[in-house]
Amino acid sequence: MHIRDLIVERLGVATVKVDQTVSETLAKINETGYRCIPVVDEEDTYKGMIYKVDLLSYLYEEKGDGDKPIDFLLEHQDIYLLENASFLSALLKIKALPFISIVRDGKLLGILTHNKIESVLEDAFGLKTGGINITLASTEARGMIRKLTTTLKDENIEGLITLDNGSALARRVVITLEDGKSDDEMIKMRDRLEKHGFRILQMQRIEPK
Repeated sequence: MHIRDLIVERLGVATVKVDQTVSETLAKINETGYRCIPVVDEEDTYKGMIYKVDLLSYLYEEKGDGDKPIDFLLEHQDIYLLENASFLSALLKIKALPFISIVRDGKLLGILTHNKIESVLEDAFGLKTGGINITLASTEARGMIRKLTTTLKDENIEGLITLDNGSALARRVVITLEDGKSDDEMIKMRDRLEKHGFRILQMQRIEPK
């Protein structure tokens, strides 16, 4: 999965120019309400990110010059992703950032936010469509997914995530199935899974978001 379809496009991204002053940049950040925004040059080349806290610290704690260009306060100049980067790359790089910039040929194409990342994970859990959400465990690692899908071969699987990868003791799977079952049918499905060696940790209906 590539991230191109998840980004906030350039026209919707607030930025400042690398040659703008500290005071101008702080005013722009205050206007947007964000704590951090991307910085570009006149050709829209990505130059890094600027944080409100750094501007405030420089101006009021260090008694800095508000007319000084912001280039010395930039961060994350080398942290960005190309538009064809994988979702996994984005997930790993965005952890400590408020967002991650996406570039094409060095120019800012847009940004990827935590909300967009979360929406993909919600979709993987089936939270967007709703359904029957089951967390189960198995001591069998090899072949577990095939065994699970075989057991549920007549069900519509809307989301599936494996946890505890690499564990020698047990693996957990969070799976979301299409709803439409009665309580008795859910009990029968639980019994079928347990009969095939899966331990049910949690089973519940979830409403679509």
